[in-house]
Amino acid sequence: MNGVQGLMDALRKSVKDTRERQEGKAQRGVIQGGRVRIGARSYPFKAVVDCSTEEGSLVWVQISKGGTAIILGA
Repeated sequence: MNGVQGLMDALRKSVKDTRERQEGKAQRGVIQGGRVRIGARSYPFKAVVDCSTEEGSLVWVQISKGGTAIILGA
């Protein structure tokens, strides 16, 4: 499809694909040295919602595009 309708359809598909890729991206990590360690990598974290960030705590995180861990829960 061409024109405005084609552009709208392409944008809808792009938004839907992005939303589906974001689901299920939460990863399990552990707090070590003030950072979140996931496998061999560690990330700084900024956002915490009602969970413990004590040393050794297991947490669920999502990595932002900037490389910061967003802690979703424990």
